[in-house]
Amino acid sequence: MRCVSIVGIFAVMLAVVTSLVFAEDVIDDSKTPKYLFTLASKSGTFEGGTLMLKGVSLVVYFADRPYRISGHISLEKFLRLWDEGVDSFKVDPPTAQLSIYNISGDKHDILIITSPNIKGDTISFMVKELEEGDSMPKSFEHATLFIDAFPCAVNSC
Repeated sequence: MRCVSIVGIFAVMLAVVTSLVFAEDVIDDSKTPKYLFTLASKSGTFEGGTLMLKGVSLVVYFADRPYRISGHISLEKFLRLWDEGVDSFKVDPPTAQLSIYNISGDKHDILIITSPNIKGDTISFMVKELEEGDSMPKSFEHATLFIDAFPCAVNSC
């Protein structure tokens, strides 16, 4: 009976230690977190392959699990990050979702965005639409652009 208890305790300890070892492989702090970015605008235009967002005061970023880091940066700092690193947005343009709030019905479009340009609180991108469907309005109010993950050093953002 005592032998069965010892074997049982050993089996439980082995299971706990094994799960901790596998958990460490999943949560690898040596990897650089990937940040997603959001830009909320008061208004904008979407015409001729160019997206212009007006009234963007800052860029909000957040990292997915296990990091759960968030914050905000200026448009200027976001533009500097665009060209940074071997896996930069300049090298591999991001996918983004433009979400336009409209009382008569929200509009959404999936885009590839390139060539950001900033003038004051306005940022523009060259865009390629990935979804076919309802055409986007040429001008709009209250939109948010959600930008795909980007690996950068925690200190950079």
